[in-house]
Amino acid sequence: MAEEPVKLGILGLGRWAKVLADAIQRSSRLRIVNSFSRSEESRQEFSLKYRCRVAKSYTDLLNDPEVEGVIITTPNDAHREPILEAAAKGIDVYVDKPIAHTMGDALIIDRACRDAGVVLSVGHSARRLKGNRKIREIIDQGGIGKLVMAEFNFSNDRSLELTPDKWRWYRDKSPGGPLIQLAVHHTDTLNYLFGPVKRVTAMAKRLYTPAEIEDVTMTLLEMESGQLCYIGSNWASQGTFFTHVYGMDANLYFTVDFNFWSQSDVVDLHSRLEIQPRGSSAHKTIALEQGDMLREQLEEFADCIRKKKKPEVGGSEAITALAVVYAAIRSAETGKAVELREVIEG
Repeated sequence: MAEEPVKLGILGLGRWAKVLADAIQRSSRLRIVNSFSRSEESRQEFSLKYRCRVAKSYTDLLNDPEVEGVIITTPNDAHREPILEAAAKGIDVYVDKPIAHTMGDALIIDRACRDAGVVLSVGHSARRLKGNRKIREIIDQGGIGKLVMAEFNFSNDRSLELTPDKWRWYRDKSPGGPLIQLAVHHTDTLNYLFGPVKRVTAMAKRLYTPAEIEDVTMTLLEMESGQLCYIGSNWASQGTFFTHVYGMDANLYFTVDFNFWSQSDVVDLHSRLEIQPRGSSAHKTIALEQGDMLREQLEEFADCIRKKKKPEVGGSEAITALAVVYAAIRSAETGKAVELREVIEG
């Protein structure tokens, strides 16, 4: 007999909550049973679309005896308290990336979940793109030889639409602008592919956005293994997402069509991975499987709840990804290179 789906509550019912809810509906292993948002209009709309109950408050949602885990998609600066409340009740947590908007909050969240013995899964899903999975496989098999360097970019023009009623407008709520919203995807994938970062040097400018935050950033990273990497991220240009890896024996070029970023069930079909062997000008296409990065990560969360597994991206991995962002912010402010350990250790 098929196992009963894991029953979830969801807090924060904006655009990304609906993207995750769509991914849950593509799975037989999870089901949303309850939801809450401060907006009555959002509550009613979400409840009708996803056929779930509406809680009178977040406390009521956590007290629902059916809720086995909670999904949190609130603004970055509103992650800590709902996670601490869930942990105090022994309820497992999936929170969208980044884990928090400050290093202090991130460390408190991680400690609280570990002390309570609850699962903390953080939505760094980009490492699950089939192109990134294939790059990891090729590297592990020695397919590019020794790593020389890598370049990443994740950009779009959403800061041009920001208004003062949006939380991403403000530096204290969205520090670093595209660094904490977009580049953080790559800071996690960088660690997944190549290991830990040692030192960070960055520049950030506010060129075109009407908001308080910077909208153009460039970050150089020295890896513990010695290689140099680069992450570019802006909030003013046409959307782009790529990973370029340069090795002694071959180069890899992975590109995702940003227009399909929120459609995780088809995004791999709109991605391209190519390899260029040493001595050749040809770029050979490498076939990619079709996956569903959001559904797969949420199903992993279900396994963590039912089978007591450890998530691929938990508190420590998410803290490392956020630390790279904060090292970049500090470097851009001071004009100096910043050691990652200084950010993590405080």
